[in-house]
Amino acid sequence: MREKFSQVLSLLVISFLIITGCGKQQETLLKVDGIVEAEEVDVAAKIPGRLQAIKAREGDLVRAGEILAYIEIKELKEKEKQAQAAVEAARAQYEKAQNALLLQEKASEADLQAARAALSQAMSQYDKVKKGPRAQQVEQARAKLDQAKAALEVAEKSYQRTKQLFESGAVSQQMLDEVKAKYEAARQEMLYAEEGLSLLEEGTQEEDIRAAAAAVQQAQAALLKAEAGKMQDLIARNAVQMAEADLKRAEAVLAEVRSSLEEAAIKAPCNGIIVSKYVDEGEIVAAGMPLFTIQQPDKNWVNVKVKETQLGRIKEGQEVSVTSPAFPGKTFSGWVESIRPKPDYAIQRATNERGDKDIISYNVKVRLDNPEFKAGMSVTVDFQPKQEEK
Repeated sequence: MREKFSQVLSLLVISFLIITGCGKQQETLLKVDGIVEAEEVDVAAKIPGRLQAIKAREGDLVRAGEILAYIEIKELKEKEKQAQAAVEAARAQYEKAQNALLLQEKASEADLQAARAALSQAMSQYDKVKKGPRAQQVEQARAKLDQAKAALEVAEKSYQRTKQLFESGAVSQQMLDEVKAKYEAARQEMLYAEEGLSLLEEGTQEEDIRAAAAAVQQAQAALLKAEAGKMQDLIARNAVQMAEADLKRAEAVLAEVRSSLEEAAIKAPCNGIIVSKYVDEGEIVAAGMPLFTIQQPDKNWVNVKVKETQLGRIKEGQEVSVTSPAFPGKTFSGWVESIRPKPDYAIQRATNERGDKDIISYNVKVRLDNPEFKAGMSVTVDFQPKQEEK
């Protein structure tokens, strides 16, 4: 009897050890189930409009850059014509302003040089008149008259040229009046030169000196007017800058319209499978509205929950083995991409029913990147190193 009791006791001890050992072995095995997820990209319209045509259906394989749908571009084409016309008009105005600036700079510089020369001659003549007439002075008076005639010729040409520009609309009435005034001043200067020569030939008199002084004053006034005319250069340059800014704005509008025309062809941003189509031909879509969803079958993963007691055995970059009921007897490879630092909490009922206790787990993302796995498949991830699988 005692021997039989010892045999039963031995069997119980062996059974307990086997059960305990199996439990420990089970505890060391780190296998977790999860569901495969795949990368999905929404394809949205970048511009609003009516869908003219849809070229892709659910289940279609598409490649990056492939056209999936078209948005009507009738209105955009009309806007493009208007924008192109605005650019051409702005460019014509810019070129006109540039030409006006060039003519203005040449005219004002010529007037300034002529006025300085006239003043120099007037002052020289005045000095000579004060010293009395000489043979050389008479000759100089004649030379001054010739120069005044030349200045008048330059002023007259400038006036005629400006008058033509005014008739074509390139210059303002104010500029024409100023050039005309300079022309009249040059003509008066020539008359003064003629009179000065006549007076020298008749002999120096008090009135001759006064006339020479008046000529100097006239020349000084003409020079001031010519210098003031240089301000027109600044006005013309400002007009060029404004025209250039208008041209750039028009070109920007045209570029924007043409960019919208390109966006009317909705293209696939990546390779993949059309898993969802949300619209039909003829529908009006808004900018940013999703039209398709593309799934990338070669970019997939599985999220699994690992208890905190087993998390220390897992590291990012670690290789794992993956199996699935969809592929009996086949094992795939994966690797730990990330471990979420924030834990998830679950409630587990204690076996002795004395209360509840919190079980902490962490989300571990296992990267698969295997096109054989489909989104929604159930898999089992084995984190156990190979040497421990024996």
